[in-house]
Amino acid sequence: MPSNNPLNPAKRQQILDGARRIFIESGFASSSVEKIAKAAGVAKGTIYNYFDSKEALFVALIAGECGGETQLPTLAQLLNTPIEAVLNRFAHQWLSSLLQEEQAALFRIVLAEVMQFPALGQLIESSGPAQVVQRLSEYLAQLNQDEILQIDDARLAAEQLLALSDAGIIRQMQLSVSNPSSSQIELHVNSAVSVFLRAYRRTV
Repeated sequence: MPSNNPLNPAKRQQILDGARRIFIESGFASSSVEKIAKAAGVAKGTIYNYFDSKEALFVALIAGECGGETQLPTLAQLLNTPIEAVLNRFAHQWLSSLLQEEQAALFRIVLAEVMQFPALGQLIESSGPAQVVQRLSEYLAQLNQDEILQIDDARLAAEQLLALSDAGIIRQMQLSVSNPSSSQIELHVNSAVSVFLRAYRRTV
C-alpha cells in the first residue's frame, strides 16, 4: 500500500518525471509549477513539499540526470583503486552523462535561458559538475602530495581531464553533426587518460 509520507521517494520521482516532460516541451521560463503538477498528476502544494521552487526542481532534475545526486566515491576509496581505473571512471561517467538524450535536452534549456536566469546556471554548476571536479581535484592533489603525479594546480588538471575526454564529441552532438558510438566514447576516454598521465606522471 503506498505510503502517505510526504517525502515518499516514489512521489518525488513522479514529480521529477512530470517536470522533465514540461521543461523539455516548454523550456524553463514558460514552464510553471501548475503545468508540472498537472503533468505529474499531483497537487501544486505537493510539489512544494519536495521542492522550494521551480528553480530547485529544475536543479534537482539536472543533478539526478547527470548523477549529481549519486554519492561520489570517498577519497579513501579512490586511493585504493588503480590510477588509470579512477581517471577512466571519472572521464567516462562525465562524458556519458552529457551524452544522454534527455540530459542533453535539459542542458540546451540551460544554455538558452542562462543569460536571463544566471542564478539557474550557478545552481546547476554547484549541484553537480562542481562536486565532481572538486572530488577529482582532491584525488589529484593527493597523488601530487604522494609524489605519484606532478600537478601544480589540481583543479585545473581535473578540468583538463574532463575536457580531454570530450575532445569535440559534445559540440558535434549539440550541432547534430553526429552521435558517438560506445566504441568512440571508449576511444576518447582511453586517449584522454593516456595523454593526461603522460603530461603529469613524475619522471625519475
